[in-house]
Amino acid sequence: MKKIVLITTGQPSGNPRIVKEADALQSAGYEVTVLYCFFIRWSSEKDKVLLQKVSWKYKLAGGSPEQNKWVYWLTRLRCKLAGILIQYLGHYYLLAERTQARAYDELLREAKKIKADWYIGHNLGALPVAVKAAQYHNAKAGFDFEDYHRGELAPGEKTVLKRIIHLESSYLPSLQYVSTASELITDVTVKNHPGFKNPVITIRNCFPISQQPAYHERDNDTTLQLFWFSQTIGVNRGLEVLISALNILNDPRVHLTLAGRCDEDMLQYIRNNAGQTMDNIHFAGIIQPEELPSFAAVFDVGMAIELAVPVNRDICLTNKIFTYLLAGNAVILSATAMQMAFNEMYKVGASFEVNNANELAERIKEYQQPERLKAQRLHNYELAKRELNWEKESVRLTDLLDKF
Repeated sequence: MKKIVLITTGQPSGNPRIVKEADALQSAGYEVTVLYCFFIRWSSEKDKVLLQKVSWKYKLAGGSPEQNKWVYWLTRLRCKLAGILIQYLGHYYLLAERTQARAYDELLREAKKIKADWYIGHNLGALPVAVKAAQYHNAKAGFDFEDYHRGELAPGEKTVLKRIIHLESSYLPSLQYVSTASELITDVTVKNHPGFKNPVITIRNCFPISQQPAYHERDNDTTLQLFWFSQTIGVNRGLEVLISALNILNDPRVHLTLAGRCDEDMLQYIRNNAGQTMDNIHFAGIIQPEELPSFAAVFDVGMAIELAVPVNRDICLTNKIFTYLLAGNAVILSATAMQMAFNEMYKVGASFEVNNANELAERIKEYQQPERLKAQRLHNYELAKRELNWEKESVRLTDLLDKF
């Protein structure tokens, strides 16, 4: 049985993609180990629930506030020190690696302990670890660009951009393949690395068909139920234009449910700007990733409200859309480059110009027409069952690995 080590500097509950990949590879006959790091406290409780259910192995590296505390605090100090020294010494002496990943050394040490056939990184801090562990064991390395890291930054973050480019340029040539989560991220990755001749494949962030709930039939309820979710309900996520659109509609029959951890800035924004619609905005808290499709199924329309800046938001394709499809929701999409291309291909819903509240209000009104809403919901539910699901999408990865 071939062995694969998946590596992330985050936590499993905060990265549904690495969990889906681990599940798919384990089901395909690989022996999978996930190496991960503590990132944020609220994910720790979610990890405990999630990791009780998985069939693959896992290991926390670099400690946490509850486990191996002295290691955790030491790695935090080392990361901060590396971030200071890199300003004077440049990207040498592993300063770039240790600035990018708090537990770089600990992750690499754990990865080297496992003799595997593949080491696959799942965020930029894990890229050097995957490559060096593969070189240590004379094995193969891969990397997944779920996001376009160069395009996640604000215009003034030149130092961080230089570090990202340095890490990509230093380690990407040693990979046997690269995967991305959208066709446009694939395109820009190929453009940025013209000398990379190994496969660059797109694996969309679909969800397992095994998580698809029964289709939820609407009764004679005259309300329209909108749904949006993320790990964090925060500012600059596109929600501001949605609140404005609800105010324009000022229709008590339109309800919005937000799932995720609501930060104080966003909560205050909603309170200050929701006006009479505040009573129709509901907060559901954090929903476990595997429970999201069933939770979403009771709503009518999923809101895929992305911004066009920074660049990553314009070219990414988030897991929201695929959750909505699996749940049988109609979808309203902001017209980012990737979402427009996706909607043209699959006709999953109605689009509106980014940040145009009036146009968004019109799209919402269109789905108050029962027949149109029903037709779109059925189309999306069947589309997910037939094509846009993780079982179909993950075959691209397993087929690729089987060729080596």
